[in-house]
Amino acid sequence: MQEFITPPNHRGFSAKRLFDENGRIKWGAIAYIEKGGGGPEGNHIHSDNHIFIVADGEAKVVLDDMEVIVRKNESFFVDGMIPHSIWNNADQTTVVIKISTEREHKKTANTDLL
Repeated sequence: MQEFITPPNHRGFSAKRLFDENGRIKWGAIAYIEKGGGGPEGNHIHSDNHIFIVADGEAKVVLDDMEVIVRKNESFFVDGMIPHSIWNNADQTTVVIKISTEREHKKTANTDLL
C-alpha cells in the first residue's frame, strides 16, 4: 500500500493513491457502520464491483470464506460476483466510502463468422 506523500508545490498537504482505474464509476455512498454492525447478514452477489475506502475506524470485508481487514486510510476492491459483506471491526463507528463500478466485460472473438 502506498504511503502518504506531499506532492510537488504543496504545503501542509498529505495524500496517497487509494485505487487505480477499475471501470466506470456508477455511484458512490458514505456509510457509518456502528460497533457490531454491517451487512448484509449472509453474503450477497451482484453485477457491480465495489471499492471500499475506510475513512475512520476499521472494517472487515468477508469474501466467501475469507476475511480481509481494511484499516483507516486504506481501500479494498471487491468483485461483486464473489459472495461478500462488510462489517465494523472496531470499538467505534467505522466510516466507509463505497464506490460502485461497472463490471468490465471481456471481449471475445465472434467465431460464427469463421
